[in-house]
Formats: sequence, structure tokens, C-alpha cells
Amino acid sequence: MKLSRKKRTPPLDLGKLKEVGSENRSSGKLTALAPYFLLLEEMKDKRSLNTPFVSLEALARITTARIKGYEEDDVLGSCPDTWGRETIRVPLPLLIALTDAWNSYRSADVGISLGESFGVEGKGQGKSKMKGSLEQRLKEHRIMNAVELAYLASGNTAEEVDAISLEVAIEQVAEVEELSSDTVRKYYKKHSKYLRGELKSRGLLKG
Repeated sequence: MKLSRKKRTPPLDLGKLKEVGSENRSSGKLTALAPYFLLLEEMKDKRSLNTPFVSLEALARITTARIKGYEEDDVLGSCPDTWGRETIRVPLPLLIALTDAWNSYRSADVGISLGESFGVEGKGQGKSKMKGSLEQRLKEHRIMNAVELAYLASGNTAEEVDAISLEVAIEQVAEVEELSSDTVRKYYKKHSKYLRGELKSRGLLKG
């Protein structure tokens, strides 16, 4: 009985492969990026990944491609049509920071949270979180602005007698915010120098 010979896989021309790779590189074709993005979309459709994960992963890959010298049009051309074609310009250092943090998260051990990888929150109970720090700072600035507005606005009336003192402005804001006058005063003293500098730089405050 004559045995049939198994078909062998045709030998790979490594020289030709390198040549094609070089051509793709020089012409800006991102042959691997487009299929990878489609894979991300497929996994999102199957609910293996969600949109925020896909967005951060894609953003990191796009940023890396641009850093490596690929043209913007070629990089964006690798994106699926479902992502649309609208774009915005973003400072590159911001994208690099996000990319580095995301890559750190992707390579981190199990148990390391996204916030820890991004460095925006500590590990373990009781560690401060940056979002809390930002919210507190915004609160302080809002209250300080309210005091400054009440104080400066009263001095712009037709009659100087209508002007109120800084302490009265503080007390008024404290009552509205349901805070103690000491707390409002502390916020104001802490940030008023910065605010006055901003107003002067914009020509809104003389002297």
C-alpha cells in the first residue's frame, strides 16, 4: 500500500519577510495595529472588555506608535470605523504620562489596582487619595472666591458707604456655606494671595 506524504508548510523566506517589514516601516503602514484594535473591539462586543479599558489600551498603543515615528494619519487609519474620525489635539507629555501609567498597570502583579498603578491612590486602608485632595482644594477655592467676590463687589458700588469689610464678607459666606467663620477665614488666607495675583495678571485688579 502506498502511503500518502503529508504536505509540508512552504518554507518561510526570512529575507523577504524582513524586506516586507522594512517596507511597512518606511511607508508608515501599521500592519499589526489595525488587527489588534479590531480584536479589542471584538472583546468589547463580547463583554470581555469594557469601553474604558479598550480606550486606555488603544490610547497607549496610539501614543507609542506616534513616539516611534509613525505618521498621525497612518496611526489613525488603523483605528476601526466604529471609533469615528473626529480627533482633538492633546499635549504629548500628558499622553505619555497616561501611557506609562497604563503600561505599569498592565504589567503589574495581581492585586495592584488601577489607582495604585497610576499613582493616584495609596495601597491599603487609610491611604489618602488624590481625588479627595483635589475636591478639598476646589472647595477651598470656591469659598475663597465667594469671599473675594462679596468683598470686592461691595466696594464697586456708587456709594462707598455700601462697601463691606473683609470680615463681614467672611461672615456672610460662612453663613451661606454653613461653616464657621474661622474655617472660611483660614481658606481665604491660604489662597487669597494666589487669587489676587491672578486678578492682577488679567488686569481685573489694580494696585
